Amino acid sequence: MKMHRFALRGLGFLVLWMLHCGSELAAAVPPDGWYDYSAYTDCRGQPEPALYNGGILKFGSSGGDPDGYRTTETGVFSPAFVVYNLNKTTMYTFSCWVKLEGAYSALITARLAPDNTGARCIATVVARSDCWAFVKGGFVLDWPTQTSVIFFQNADKTPMKITVASGSLQPFTTDQWAMHQQDTIRKRRKRVATIHVADPQGARVVGASVSVQQTAKDFPIGSAIASTILGNQAYQQWFVDRFNAAVFEDELKWYSTEPMSGQLRFDVPDQMLAFVRSHRVMVRGHNIFWENQDATPRWVKNLTADDLRAAVNTRIQSLMTRYRGEFAHWDVNNEMLHYNFYEQRLGPNASAEFFSVAQDADPLATLFMNEYNVIETCDDPFSTVDTYVSKLKDLRSAGAILEGIGLEGHFSKPNIPLMRAILDKLATLGLPIWFTEIDISNKFDAQTQAAYLEQVLREAYSHPAVSGVMLWTALHPSGCYQMCLTDWNLSNLPTGDVVDRLLNEWRTLQAAGQTDAHGAYSFTGYLGEYVLTVSYNNRTTQSTFSLSPGDETRHINVQM
Repeated sequence: MKMHRFALRGLGFLVLWMLHCGSELAAAVPPDGWYDYSAYTDCRGQPEPALYNGGILKFGSSGGDPDGYRTTETGVFSPAFVVYNLNKTTMYTFSCWVKLEGAYSALITARLAPDNTGARCIATVVARSDCWAFVKGGFVLDWPTQTSVIFFQNADKTPMKITVASGSLQPFTTDQWAMHQQDTIRKRRKRVATIHVADPQGARVVGASVSVQQTAKDFPIGSAIASTILGNQAYQQWFVDRFNAAVFEDELKWYSTEPMSGQLRFDVPDQMLAFVRSHRVMVRGHNIFWENQDATPRWVKNLTADDLRAAVNTRIQSLMTRYRGEFAHWDVNNEMLHYNFYEQRLGPNASAEFFSVAQDADPLATLFMNEYNVIETCDDPFSTVDTYVSKLKDLRSAGAILEGIGLEGHFSKPNIPLMRAILDKLATLGLPIWFTEIDISNKFDAQTQAAYLEQVLREAYSHPAVSGVMLWTALHPSGCYQMCLTDWNLSNLPTGDVVDRLLNEWRTLQAAGQTDAHGAYSFTGYLGEYVLTVSYNNRTTQSTFSLSPGDETRHINVQM
């Protein structure tokens, strides 16, 4: 094993355990080129073997055991990996297992320092002293590097011993990453169907003309809307031509529906609900409560604990009784990881009580946590993936009926390998995952916004655990929150071009052909609703069918 002493400028400590690693991409790619979606959120007695047999992380220049242990003290020394000659645009996925001494639990960050130019977060984990915790993340470089260091820090900088095992750094080319996405789309968003055509006697009809047209999509892709859509026929048509899901930007929030105590205002959300209902658009309820004090109605802030408890119960009942069965989802208590207005005043079980009361008021709605900076970055210590998982488990242990994972998705520059790794960890919970408020920061120019949006949407749509995608692009005369798809005249911006192109890509425009010698015609289509037209000898029949999720071929029988 080769040892190196390597000073990282500006980090305040010396990294000692250096592991000499080659990084020849062709030699490190798995034989089949496939990404490993494995992840763990439970703490384990022993670490699992390294993914990809360690990838390009090898203990020693001649290879060795990637599952070996490396231990050292933080604050003075950190366990670390040195890797050489990393490539620009390559997708690197990183994983390992971590255990502590000196503290029962701590937030540990894995950081990458390329060419000694400063460090950035590539993964986080809430590690413990009594078991091994799984780290999964990744990164993409903007430029090639000669020498890079992956090291570990505890968030509060207190001295403790960190032990790292089963380290893995696996590179994928952009083509391979796209291949993984397309493979998941083929398996999860599409299905093979066979149309069987026969005459009344059951004889096969050979040479019949078959045409299928998709009329509705199964996968929900939608956008926020605001009251600006009311009475705007052009905007309404633009919206329903594209989206099958909606969420109200502000109109259901408490400060909108009850700006003064007892003064309920539901006329605007009622009209918006009538619009989406008339066009068969599913709609999310956002939100019942928001832990951010700045987003709390003024009159609520000064209530006593008893009056506040009565007010929140009235809020749930008035909102969910009025709209019982109307909203598919409810974000029950928004951004609980960053704010605590209600829990600070009503106790730590306040959120669990909100969920229980909401479940009783509308048992058919799926109840969600909703949070920012879980998927967008790993630099926010309040909303790491493990913190999200821990809060969700705590709520369920307290009796909350919590059935959905909401990820806002307010991105700056996206880290796509990290995004996939976080989704992998959240997927272990077995709950539907929704992107609820996707946009790209307006600090970027229009073309850059569009490029980053496409990266995010492709990764979200293709991940097997994601159940729906919502854009935070409600249109106003003055613009949008961070990102619009069109201008006020509904002329596409570059982001709108991306969305239109992907929406067309992710649907079956039309499939047509003739039945074969067995009287059958097969095609692969995106999940959703279809119209089927079959013609033979001047006779035509038309019917409808659906492609729902499933691994088996869907068989449709038609009698001419």
